[in-house]
Amino acid sequence: MPDADGDGVTDQFDQEPNTPAGAPVDAHGVARDSDGDGVPDYKDKELLTPQKCFPVNADGVGTCPPTCCDSIAAGLISTRGKCNLAGLPSIQFKGRSIAISTAAQASLASVAQQLQANPDCKLNVTGHGASDKRAQQLSWDRTNAVIRYLVEKQGISENRFIFHYGTEGDPNTVDLEGTTEEGPNTAPAPNPQYQQQQRRR
Repeated sequence: MPDADGDGVTDQFDQEPNTPAGAPVDAHGVARDSDGDGVPDYKDKELLTPQKCFPVNADGVGTCPPTCCDSIAAGLISTRGKCNLAGLPSIQFKGRSIAISTAAQASLASVAQQLQANPDCKLNVTGHGASDKRAQQLSWDRTNAVIRYLVEKQGISENRFIFHYGTEGDPNTVDLEGTTEEGPNTAPAPNPQYQQQQRRR
């Protein structure tokens, strides 16, 4: 069946038949807008803008209140509650696998201990891979796998995570970073037709 824009949705079902190459789309072929800010993901320079930062500019970048660090510098808030997570690992994956390796499990157990000891901290979980739709989806799958492991195997609350995927960087890693900022702890799969199912242990 013809698929003029090569987005994986055939022309007869494609509600947006001229999607740019590499743009993530939904099941109807419409360019995804993960954060609902009115700017499609392929144009959005801030893919998951928190709603508190709406409205956004033409690049999808929101206007947020001053960050905790700006407020600290201005003397408006105390540094108590500051996030002190340190030495967080990058979780490694092989090939196109989304399985959490034994080594990664040990690393994530250590991360969980730090999170439990620092209740004011949240964790940015960032997957990389922006080259094409399969890479974007694999990035999402791996980010999701790390969060699910920490929630289901280590007992960390879902609201402690901020979900990032499809960024530039090593596509075989998911990076972890402590933060006190807010953000979405989940995101819709960008290209579910390529989604992998995580194996249960």
